[in-house]
Amino acid sequence: MKLKIHSLSRQMSVCYKNSVTESILARPSPPVLKKRLLTRQQDGNKLRINNMIERLEFKKHGIKCQNISEIIKCLYPTKFSRLRLGNGSSYRNKQLEKLGRDLLLLTVNQTFLNLFKKSQQDIAGFDFNFGAKMNYMSSWKKNHLSLIRRFLKWNDLIDLARLPAPRSQVPQRIQIAFDQKTFDAIIGYISVTNDPEAVNGFLKEKVAKQIAQNIILG
Repeated sequence: MKLKIHSLSRQMSVCYKNSVTESILARPSPPVLKKRLLTRQQDGNKLRINNMIERLEFKKHGIKCQNISEIIKCLYPTKFSRLRLGNGSSYRNKQLEKLGRDLLLLTVNQTFLNLFKKSQQDIAGFDFNFGAKMNYMSSWKKNHLSLIRRFLKWNDLIDLARLPAPRSQVPQRIQIAFDQKTFDAIIGYISVTNDPEAVNGFLKEKVAKQIAQNIILG
């Protein structure tokens, strides 16, 4: 009897998590991020951002967070917000998310171009055939999005995103997917508020290099 109750309890928990997941994913137009929510979660948000700054060594690579109160908006990937820059312009969080994702994938691809042994098929010194040379590798090593998600895990940047549900009720795969969206948006933000050379160096040295090392050694 106890076993049946325990089994039923687990099934109910799974069903609840699935309903939470569907609720998070199925919103056609994201709600606007409210100031009162930012105020209520201010302290926790600052801890999240400062932890990321420290773990990814922003200062060492010359990366500055121009306005913490603006970058914090990146922590809410399921809500709509507009991040203001110091020059009077602004970006939607979804715009920064796309920009950051594209920059990350570009940097990882550039690293892969130089990663493998040179061959006669190289063009201008770059190995554009690196995909074929990765055929023997595990599937996660060939999936750029999976690599970025693993990068977040390697650097203990899990639970970065704020989601509209208790953390205990959000499946890990959903949390890490939104953590990636948050990270993409943060990268997008720093790319438009910092020197391009500093951002490029940071992405190559701190992100792509670590990913490449784990591909080879992992």
